Amino acid sequence: MRQERRATLAREARGFDRLVGAWLLLSLGLLLAGLFLPAITVRALIFSRELSLFESVIGFLDSGEYFLFAVTFPFTILFPLAKILTGIALWYLVETRGYFSYRVLAWLAGLSKWSMLDVFVIALMVLLADGRLLTSADIHAGVVVFAVAVLLSTFAIRRLNLAVARGRRKLIIPHP
Repeated sequence: MRQERRATLAREARGFDRLVGAWLLLSLGLLLAGLFLPAITVRALIFSRELSLFESVIGFLDSGEYFLFAVTFPFTILFPLAKILTGIALWYLVETRGYFSYRVLAWLAGLSKWSMLDVFVIALMVLLADGRLLTSADIHAGVVVFAVAVLLSTFAIRRLNLAVARGRRKLIIPHP
């Protein structure tokens, strides 16, 4: 008996869209690098300290700034990571002919709309650190890599949406 291969988006993609999986994997690597590379140098009169985005977010928790931690942790770490990992799972693992993939993709599209908020949160963190500590703050490669990861993942998710929409037009989807 011959076993059929599952119809995933990665298997059915044609042309330019065949790169979506690679873009998602690249954006995951860039996101992780962007979170842990030096991102901000904070200077005061007598000291200078280099921080990664991850260290900056955890620093809010360590210093008792629970509200700032509650705002920055989801938008800087959880949302981008969840968006990319969900996109990778949809691309490589989930069968495209099922109703489940369309529901997950709708959730992912909604989550993807929050992507640029990540970059805004970083800018806010720099301004807070700059004003609160009476210091100067310099931006480093971590912020740039993080921003590229967010933009690339947003583009890849958009292409993923288009690929599913094209596949959906070809199929008649039974209602659950």
